Amino acid sequence: MKSSSKEYKDTLQHAMDVLDYNELKYDFKNHTLYIQHPTLEHVAYDYRFTTGKWAKLINRRNRLRKHYNSESIEDFIYTYVLDGNTEENEGSVNNE
Repeated sequence: MKSSSKEYKDTLQHAMDVLDYNELKYDFKNHTLYIQHPTLEHVAYDYRFTTGKWAKLINRRNRLRKHYNSESIEDFIYTYVLDGNTEENEGSVNNE
């Protein structure tokens, strides 16, 4: 039987290795990685490594209640965290 959900390949160890390689501070709580933005203290990200969904947090809160999709941890980090344009860059919306 074919699964209708997208298979996601990232593991916790792989995601943590990518974050360590890029010298990003993070916490792991409740099956979620909380990643601190490297230059903006009030900005962090909630990243779900099992699904690739992420949210931008302002003062540790997701006020917009939106989650976005990324293809992988690398896609998320290099496109949305390290590009230096966090106020304008956002991915495809997934309001669940």
